[in-house]
Amino acid sequence: MGTDFIDDDLLDSSSEQSTETPAARMTRQKEQITNKVADTAEEIELLKMRQIELENEKKSLEEMNRKQDEYARSKKEIIENLSRNIILMEKDEVRANRMVELLSTSRSRFKDMLAEIRDIQEDSWSEDVFEEELDKAQALIESARMEYSKAIAKIDAESWQKSSDGKTQLATIEDATRGSIANKSFLFWLKVGLAFSLPIIFVMLLLFAAFVWLGGLGSGL
Repeated sequence: MGTDFIDDDLLDSSSEQSTETPAARMTRQKEQITNKVADTAEEIELLKMRQIELENEKKSLEEMNRKQDEYARSKKEIIENLSRNIILMEKDEVRANRMVELLSTSRSRFKDMLAEIRDIQEDSWSEDVFEEELDKAQALIESARMEYSKAIAKIDAESWQKSSDGKTQLATIEDATRGSIANKSFLFWLKVGLAFSLPIIFVMLLLFAAFVWLGGLGSGL
């Protein structure tokens, strides 16, 4: 004879449900729903916290990405600036050395020319060599003028010392001439006039003396 297997717990549950009142069953279901709501709320809270964590992680990654871009841009920029300015500074250094050498040579030569011109002693010229000495002095001054102009042109060509209007800060020969003429006194021009007039006056006196002497000879005959 066969024996059927019967679950005692199932029988107990069935018997309990069969004996459970509607009010008790509603209370039990309410508790179950309340527990599920609590579990769901807790899960939502955990998801919110996880969302905040992910957002913070996202912001951190974005900030890291921005820093990397900024780093790469800044690195490229400073490399380009340094490289470009090294080349420019090397060129400027060559120009500076050339300018220093040019200024040193010009300054030395200007001192020599200045000493030579200041050594001209017009007062010591005698009347018989006055014109010759005047020609020599004038030739010396013209030579100094030409050498001065060439030196200033070379310095200006280097474009090293420029004022706001683009002109060289060193005086050109025209500026120097205008300045010297404008600053000359009446006594200077009087001396210049006398210096150029004395030879003429001297010749005229000689001619007058010769005329008088010849006239006296004629009357004596």
